[in-house]
Amino acid sequence: MRVERVQGDYREPEIVDLEDGTGCIFRLHETDVSEDGTTPLAELLTEQAQRWAPRPPGAPPGPVVRVRWIRIPRPDDRLTIGVEDGATSITYMVDPSLISQRAADHLGRLDTERSPYWQRVPKGYHDENGTEAGGS
Repeated sequence: MRVERVQGDYREPEIVDLEDGTGCIFRLHETDVSEDGTTPLAELLTEQAQRWAPRPPGAPPGPVVRVRWIRIPRPDDRLTIGVEDGATSITYMVDPSLISQRAADHLGRLDTERSPYWQRVPKGYHDENGTEAGGS
């Protein structure tokens, strides 16, 4: 997963799937993500993506999983960002210095809309390249 900081006229956050199926680009306007936020957010999204894979072609959509991004001032130096992945929801917790409330709200909506087209997978499902284990 990559997080890009877009400059120029304001654009709403977007999630772009890479054509080769290896991940997504999260494009956020420079007013929505700090320079220091791109790397930790990309790492968090990459780690979380290891628990999910696209549903097979032709498979019906799955349940909607509510995704929220919550901006929480870090309670101590050990927690800058984190994620809680529950049965019916995913909650990303990030320090407010990394991402704007506007972007957090928009990404939550986008991720929730995309959730029926993804499925949870067991640990080890993806190899080190981010593709399906045993796939070509």
